[in-house]
Amino acid sequence: MYLRIVLQATAVGGALMLVSGCATTHTQSAQSICEAAGGTYAQDTCQPGTPRSGRQICEKMEARWVQNLAVCEFQGRGGA
Repeated sequence: MYLRIVLQATAVGGALMLVSGCATTHTQSAQSICEAAGGTYAQDTCQPGTPRSGRQICEKMEARWVQNLAVCEFQGRGGA
């Protein structure tokens, strides 16, 4: 469930960047998203772990949580 929230937040954040005309591309590895959500990533699979809030996941990925949109905002940096 939490991984789904992170993936949705990342997708919405990416869409907002495209709409705003931002030229910066951002990628986030599946492993880092999984681990930020409290899971363990191995063999291309995320095993659920400790439940975390959207805010906690964003902070773990060095992003800013936008409460009213329920998204993680990444400041123009390259990804992993």
